[in-house]
Amino acid sequence: MASITTSTTGDGVRYVVNYRDPDGAQRRKTFRRKAEADAFRNAVEIDKFRGTYVDPAAGQITFAAYAAEWLAGRSYDEATAVAVELRLRVHVFPELGRLQLRQIKPSTIQRWLRTLDGLATTYRRVIYAHVSSVLTAAVDDDLIAKNPCKAGSVDKPSTARRKLTPWTAEMVTAMFAALPPRYRLTVTLGAGLGLRQGEIFGLSPPTSTSRSRPWRYADRSSSSPRTG
Repeated sequence: MASITTSTTGDGVRYVVNYRDPDGAQRRKTFRRKAEADAFRNAVEIDKFRGTYVDPAAGQITFAAYAAEWLAGRSYDEATAVAVELRLRVHVFPELGRLQLRQIKPSTIQRWLRTLDGLATTYRRVIYAHVSSVLTAAVDDDLIAKNPCKAGSVDKPSTARRKLTPWTAEMVTAMFAALPPRYRLTVTLGAGLGLRQGEIFGLSPPTSTSRSRPWRYADRSSSSPRTG
């Protein structure tokens, strides 16, 4: 059980909370006011009981330093890793990089988000996701208790849904006729199978079947092939 002792300095009486962390290590924290010491002592005991205790000395690493460690541990391919590092360096580190993890609050995140005004909403969401992932990893590493990005007071970037209007048969026919013969198959695959641009460009001769049989496309992100 945590206890409170007093000590006298040139500035007056200090209240020292003495306690052991979950690993049994002796800890202490000093306060100017007894009310603050009492609140800290009670919070420590409650957190230890709930299993949510985080060492007050943890989280002193800066966001930039921890983000570099986080990125180094990711299994990104080289191009993705370069892109993530660039987004963090250009759009995140100038505002959050020098701060210790424990200093980053929901209000800090909200202020940082305002610096992204002017960027495309989708791009803002990508950058925000990177920051949230870094802070989630910090929670998992017991450096901070909560991810401030997940606080209800943070206005997360949102993407307005666009209403899609399918092409009419006449539009499909006109596009088919307007394209050079070598590219006309892209119209057929897009309109007939609903394949996306990248999926169409990724098709190769072995992927297709005989003209008299259905086309089957195995989407790499799905276990179910598309048939048309």
